[in-house]
Amino acid sequence: MRTNTTRIRRLCAAACTAPLLVFAGAAGAGATAAATAPAAAPGALQVTGGEILQLVNAERGKANCPALNENAQLTQAAKTFADDAEKNNLTNHTGSDGSSPQQRIKEAGYNAGPTAENMAWGSTDAKKIVDDWMGSSGHRANIVNCALTDTGVAVSGKYTVQVFAAPG
Repeated sequence: MRTNTTRIRRLCAAACTAPLLVFAGAAGAGATAAATAPAAAPGALQVTGGEILQLVNAERGKANCPALNENAQLTQAAKTFADDAEKNNLTNHTGSDGSSPQQRIKEAGYNAGPTAENMAWGSTDAKKIVDDWMGSSGHRANIVNCALTDTGVAVSGKYTVQVFAAPG
């Protein structure tokens, strides 16, 4: 009988202690991860500009628009704003310095005629981002505007920015 009582106590002690150790380990790991990399959840993939461009060009093809050309100056304009949005938690198209998409495009050195900008935040899924844009009349209009020929896409943290333009 004494052997069974001892065995039951040991099992109970192990069963009661294990969750505490797991919880303590998770709290410690979370604190370290938050301090070093507050990025996406484990297993989540970071959105890439290439993925966004591929999906956007597929949508443009459905609308009989030519594929957008990736442009380094527009990519820089998108990166400037994506970084600003991430740093300052922006949720509109005005930079923390009051800049507009047109101003950022000009500052990046692109001589633009018509311009447009799409912005998303909070998703690490390129397809979801483009699907959401296609479900929004304003964002969709930017994507399927056949007059816009060049683009730049940038990702910073939870923000994805796509800038569209045509030479002026």
